[in-house]
Formats: sequence, structure tokens, C-alpha cells
Amino acid sequence: MKSARLVNLIFAFTFLAAGVFAAVFLYRDYQQLEKLKSVEAKFERKLNALASETDRREEELAKMQHDTEHIEKVVREKLSYAKPGEVVFRFE
Repeated sequence: MKSARLVNLIFAFTFLAAGVFAAVFLYRDYQQLEKLKSVEAKFERKLNALASETDRREEELAKMQHDTEHIEKVVREKLSYAKPGEVVFRFE
């Protein structure tokens, strides 16, 4: 009777120790998972920002290839070009 009680006590202690061991490792893995999810969300936001920037640049490229009025506007603003007889005023 006493040995059966001792075996049950050892079994219960072993089971409890295994449960604590598993809980510690699962908690550590859960923390790592949460950290990776936040990193993924950060990169997802960065990806979305870069995708919208890419779309904006593709639109600008299409305008530069096909829209002569847009090309003229860009050349006038960025390079300070003027048509013959025009005067360009620069304010800083």
C-alpha cells in the first residue's frame, strides 16, 4: 500500500514537472510568435507604402512618356526653362 502511494506520488510529481516544463517552453514560443507577428505587421505596412510609391511613380512615368503638357510643366518647374520671350521669376 505504501509503495503504491509512493509510485502515485512520483507519477504525479513527474506529470506536474512535465506540465510546468511544457508551459515554460510554450510561453516562450508564444512570446516569440507575438514578436514575429509585430515584425510581420511592420513589414506589411512598409510593403504597402512601397507599393503605393511604386504606383505613383508608374503613373508619373506614364505621364512623362505620353502627356506633353505634363512634360512641359515638369521641365519648367524643375529645370527653370522658359519659352522664348518669357521671363522666369525665382522666389526663395
